[in-house]
Formats: sequence, C-alpha cells, structure tokens
Amino acid sequence: MTTKEVLHRMVDELPDDQAELARQILEDLRDAADAGGEPLDAEALASLHRGLADIQAGRVKPLEQYERERGL
Repeated sequence: MTTKEVLHRMVDELPDDQAELARQILEDLRDAADAGGEPLDAEALASLHRGLADIQAGRVKPLEQYERERGL
C-alpha cells in the first residue's frame, strides 16, 4: 500500500469531529511545501506519522480547548 493510500484510509476512518482538524493540518503541510526546497527528513516524517496516528486514535483535542487550558 502506498503512503497516499494509507493517508486516504486514515482520513476515511476519522470521526467527523476530527476531520476538520486533519484538513487544516494537511493544508498547512501542503501550503508549507517548497517545490525547490529539500524534502522532509526522517525525523520530520516520523513526527507527522505520530501526529496522524494520534488523530486516528482520537488522542487530540479541539484547538479551543487547548488554548483555554493554556490561557491563550
């Protein structure tokens, strides 16, 4: 299975209340891409995979809650 196929599967498995957060994260990642820049290193890719796994497992909280807990 390709990486994109895994990502598609993960997105399909997200609960509806997490889909918007995942969309924002993926848009940020896409928009930050520099076509002429260096590719992400193994550490950055591993971090992204951990984050996506956390989203898939429901180990995330809404941004509003995160900000409230930190007084932002």
